[in-house]
Amino acid sequence: MVDIYHPAHRKHSQYPAIAHRYRGLLALSEGSCTGCKKCERICPNNCIIMETRVVDGNEHRFPGYFAARCMLCGLCEEVCDRQWAIRHTDQFEDAAYSRDQLYYGPERMWDMWDKHIEPRIQASIAHKSVPDKKRVTRDKIHAWPIEERGITRPQLETPEEKEAKRKAAEEKAKKKAERAKAVAAKKAAAEKKE
Repeated sequence: MVDIYHPAHRKHSQYPAIAHRYRGLLALSEGSCTGCKKCERICPNNCIIMETRVVDGNEHRFPGYFAARCMLCGLCEEVCDRQWAIRHTDQFEDAAYSRDQLYYGPERMWDMWDKHIEPRIQASIAHKSVPDKKRVTRDKIHAWPIEERGITRPQLETPEEKEAKRKAAEEKAKKKAERAKAVAAKKAAAEKKE
């Protein structure tokens, strides 16, 4: 990019960084997925389909999905109870020449995991600063102590405190009425003198 007003000063710009909570293409952890079909059931667009694959001589079910149908809602990631066996990556480039190329079977999803999720996990283990998605479920939010969330609980009054407040309010009202009577008496006395 060249500044029009100052052509000698060249500015170099990159695309802005992708937000760490960005939801892109899906990736799948081969070892974590149990084939429970929760992601398939919760998908609003029915883009996730369970497929059978033979791993170590045993048949297992793994999800595959149609990227063209996926609306990147993140429900599959939220419902997964196996420590994020399915996760959104930060990859957004899913252009293809045919619709068949937009289908991501388990093998392609495993490759996405190895390329995009595993390096983040390894970096976090090595205590390097790599932005990663932070998922806070509603259950975890409500499980947090309320004070840690910055919310103060209303303090409930004891019966003694309520009675003391009521008496104080009554005394205040009496004093106000007495002052009003005194002011009215002064006005009446002033009018009589005239």
